[in-house]
Amino acid sequence: MKHIKALKNFFLSSLIIVCTTFTCLAQKTDVSFETNISKDSSRTSIPYYSGMNGYHAFRIPTIIQTKNTLIAFAEGRKNSTSDFGDIDIVYRKSIDHGKTWQPMKVLYDLDTMAVQNPVPIHVEHENKIVFLFNTTSMSEHNILNKDYELKDERMAFMTFTTDEGVTWAPIKNITRTVKRKHWRWHAIGPVHGIELKNGSHKGRLVVPIANSIEKGKKAYCIALIYSDDSGNTWQIGAEDTNLTDDIQANETTIAELPDGSIYVNTRDQHGGSPVKNRGEVFSLDGGESFETAIIESNKFPSPVVQSALLSWRGKEELLLFSTPSTFNKRENLIIMSSTDNSKTWKTLFKVHKGYAAYSDLVQLDKNNLGVIYETDDYKKIRFTRIPME
Repeated sequence: MKHIKALKNFFLSSLIIVCTTFTCLAQKTDVSFETNISKDSSRTSIPYYSGMNGYHAFRIPTIIQTKNTLIAFAEGRKNSTSDFGDIDIVYRKSIDHGKTWQPMKVLYDLDTMAVQNPVPIHVEHENKIVFLFNTTSMSEHNILNKDYELKDERMAFMTFTTDEGVTWAPIKNITRTVKRKHWRWHAIGPVHGIELKNGSHKGRLVVPIANSIEKGKKAYCIALIYSDDSGNTWQIGAEDTNLTDDIQANETTIAELPDGSIYVNTRDQHGGSPVKNRGEVFSLDGGESFETAIIESNKFPSPVVQSALLSWRGKEELLLFSTPSTFNKRENLIIMSSTDNSKTWKTLFKVHKGYAAYSDLVQLDKNNLGVIYETDDYKKIRFTRIPME
């Protein structure tokens, strides 16, 4: 009987520990917010939806504001929502802060090949958009796990526009300047890049990339690439090469801090903790190196997903971060803010209730924020304008 009683007590103690653990996890995913705008559709438009212009789906939205025009880019996926197949880069323009959108245009189409990872950067003093993207003839699984010839590697390209998307410069292959030959996976962004406004590297363009440095799906790492001549030439800067830590860094977003340093926030693909799906690190030299190893972070309620950062410049300077807010599901998009350069965060807005995945942020003017995001099981991409007063 003593053994039975002891076993019973052990079982009850174990049950309490398990229940307590799951209660803690549940509490961590309970995100409080200051303002719920998810029920207000008056500020929301739909730049992309399934079936538009004959495309099965649109994914991977990113957005940029020029002097006079808002431009929303996406991957137009012809036959499915799959990450591989017949995929084009498309864009739509708006001259009323996203209330309405002009007809869709195709920026780049390689017949049945995949054109992916749209990354715009606004060069403010020239009112120029530098635009980077990838192409591939192989799926992510095959790139990671199978041997292939260098001619079949993922490639990187760039173009630019100086007339707000009316015309684009000839496409230029920049693969060898932004991708080492032994890197297998290579995914630019996918989120807007930045032009540094402060510090000794003022004017430099910086873009994050996800790569893999060995064969196999657990070799994800990240790097930064940069340009000091308005996007004409590029070079590789900071590199994460650590495959023994808790972070398997993948899709990454960056923002400039007031002192000119760069805050880096990355998707943790195969990390060590089930409740830490983001990693954080800084670059203090304009993207040329990382200050430390990437740290696994519990500050964010994100699932494993791409998210977006924005340096907000208004009455006060903020860091903003958009992300789904359930640890194990892509749903309930929120916008978080930091007033202390990423040390602490709070949730400002609940933007969307229900399914929500990839997103990007843009400052429309001194008072209004824009967020573009995937919804409805990838059937729609929505754009929402948010007053920041």
